[in-house]
Amino acid sequence: MAVTDHLSARDRRRAETLPAAALLVALSATAPMTVDMFLPSLPTMADEFGATKATLQLAVTLFIISFAGSQLVYGPASDRIGRRPALMAGLTLFIVGSLLALSAQSVGMLLAGRVVQGLGGGAGPAIAQAIVLDVYGRARAARVLSYMSIALPLAPAIAPIFGGFLHDAFGWHSVFVTLAIIGVLLLVAYRLGMPETRPPRAPGTSGVGGLVKDYRTIFSSRTYLAYASVMGLMFGGQLVFISSSSFVLQEEFGLSAQWFGLSFGLVALGIMLGATISSRLVGRMPPHRVVLLGTGMSAAASLMMLAWVAILDAGGVASVLVPMFATAVGLGLTRPAAQAGALVPFPQIAGLASALLGFSQMLIASTYNIIYGALVPVSAHALATGVACSVGAAFLAVVVLRPRPIEG
Repeated sequence: MAVTDHLSARDRRRAETLPAAALLVALSATAPMTVDMFLPSLPTMADEFGATKATLQLAVTLFIISFAGSQLVYGPASDRIGRRPALMAGLTLFIVGSLLALSAQSVGMLLAGRVVQGLGGGAGPAIAQAIVLDVYGRARAARVLSYMSIALPLAPAIAPIFGGFLHDAFGWHSVFVTLAIIGVLLLVAYRLGMPETRPPRAPGTSGVGGLVKDYRTIFSSRTYLAYASVMGLMFGGQLVFISSSSFVLQEEFGLSAQWFGLSFGLVALGIMLGATISSRLVGRMPPHRVVLLGTGMSAAASLMMLAWVAILDAGGVASVLVPMFATAVGLGLTRPAAQAGALVPFPQIAGLASALLGFSQMLIASTYNIIYGALVPVSAHALATGVACSVGAAFLAVVVLRPRPIEG
């Protein structure tokens, strides 16, 4: 039986509409949207709360850690109890976290709100990617995931620009008001617009024994582990840029909050360009070759940034943004191919496979960013070095681990 045979004709039509696809993109964009929208406000918030830059950077990394960990709950839960109840519970928690951050009177309360946001926000991407496999099956899922990767960078492109305008016009509180409203809209849209898509579980796959078997299936796949490592290391470089760029570009290079948002958006557009190229390569090149191409491009561009900023000491906005744009193109090339290579072989446990991929990606990236941020003060030199080390390691991982082509 094909994976999509469990859906009625009516439900399949609902799930394959353009609005349904747009909703899946929006759900997948929860993390970059929530991280990036408040980046222009970080310097002001640090002053208002009397906190250090390193402490405010925790508002980024703690969100991502809780976001990553929560996916390990939502993914397998959605495989067992259904996509709808798991996703609606997560979106409700995300709204609560947004309101908690909005009402923060101290940096501790702000960080608590960000953790709750992350605990709720993990439902979106883990379950949205599983729904893609539910609806489109093995044959079309890789291309659909590629198309989603083209649209996803709109969130990090638009979020800091919009957040900069909100900050300048209404202050940082308006950012969290907006995030709460977005959470409500996503909850209502999913409740009204998307049917339950989870395929039926095979006999003997429920309970703890079934879950252990599912984990064993995934962890025994060398290709899955290879792609998960590559995605984590590539995102590690991106996270270094995300968490330190507001301080480097605004304080070190003197950009306003709005111009920072526009500059940050340029990098996000690089990811979109790379994803667009990647979607055209699907079917023409196996995923492992696209991943090798993308990581190689990012490694070369990040080394150029390191040479420009740290070795030649040619400071300025262009010394960071130009090579970072090229690095982002490589990231956009890599992500959809690695994602498809990791997820397509596991349609019956799509929720768990997607959750583990998201968790490992963010765990690797966040661990790297926290350790690196604790050891190296924020500066343009540190940004360039941190990106080059992480992205270069991703390229080496592809060469050493040699992930296999998708079978069947």
